[in-house]
Amino acid sequence: MQEEKKPLYSQIVDYLLGLIKNKEILPGDRLPTELELMEKFEVSRITAKRALEELRSMGLIYRKKGHGSFLNEQIAVENSNENSQSIISMIIPYENSTGRFIDYIRGAGDYLYSKGYFLSINCTDGDDIKERDFLMNIMSSGISGLIYYPTNRITNFDILSTLYIKNFPIALIDKYLNSLPLSYSVSDNFKGGCDACSTLIKEGHRNIAFLSSVNIEGVSSVRDRFLGYCKALRSHGIEIDNEFIIDDFLNSVYGEDFEKNKKDKITSIIKTLMEKGVTAIVCENDYTALDIMKQLSDLKLQVPNDISLVGFDNLEILEQFGISLTTIEQDFYEIGKKAAEIVVNSIEGRANDQVKEIIPMKLIKRNSIKSLS
Repeated sequence: MQEEKKPLYSQIVDYLLGLIKNKEILPGDRLPTELELMEKFEVSRITAKRALEELRSMGLIYRKKGHGSFLNEQIAVENSNENSQSIISMIIPYENSTGRFIDYIRGAGDYLYSKGYFLSINCTDGDDIKERDFLMNIMSSGISGLIYYPTNRITNFDILSTLYIKNFPIALIDKYLNSLPLSYSVSDNFKGGCDACSTLIKEGHRNIAFLSSVNIEGVSSVRDRFLGYCKALRSHGIEIDNEFIIDDFLNSVYGEDFEKNKKDKITSIIKTLMEKGVTAIVCENDYTALDIMKQLSDLKLQVPNDISLVGFDNLEILEQFGISLTTIEQDFYEIGKKAAEIVVNSIEGRANDQVKEIIPMKLIKRNSIKSLS
């Protein structure tokens, strides 16, 4: 089978890395400009800019406005892995400029930079096919290790099994697999779920729902939050009511008018829960909480007067829009950093067994909980 060509921007990255490795570009030197790269490789400005941005995300270069891109003065061109590639790849669904994914990148990038490694970002844009292609090509691409954020649909078990069998350095972030002992760096979702529910109970709530847009059993992070929610109820002598547990509700939402169908679904869920006497909801994440808040507003209902909410993640969007949501904060930076540490230790022979990094979460109290006590 003919080998698939690398994307043009990736070919430019390889070319520039070669110049750096061969010391044709030294620390403090200016790199070829976007225009020079456009002419040399006969590509668009967007492609040339993407290549330089890739090097910047690795921590290799910095940009001076009006002057160009320069090789970082502190870069370690030679390192302990002189005879092998020193690039670690990160596969993520989205590459937001704010929020969770950029903090994963920063955490991993800062650690790898300190150890003489480079970080390469591969964004799948939520495309399952693109994600699978990245994984299939990982071992033949010269990459030394992988930090991988699995989507909610674990469809690449065969590839991950191969990577595991071949002892390829890999660390999962956000989720873990029960069926495959791959190392991972994740939040303490169980305690987070327990804290979220316990906070509501302490304020006098007993009819507390758990709401998730994805299947609880299929996503480890959501499953652990749910189990923590159950633990809090049991610890306070409250019976778990299956009618208060709703998951995978987006699975039934489809069609061209997705947003309208989604709103209708959430509105129906809210009405049903409130008719059953629910006074508070533990949400799978902040996005789900925001969706609920929007529909409550359309129904002329208010948080927390009519219903109390707790989210997960403490996303920046909350602060930007002045949304006072009580939430469980994840330390995405530390998750990325620990994942990078796992991969480097595996590459350098300091860890062969499965490593489980559980990062503490923090309750952020705001004004989305009404006291019933």
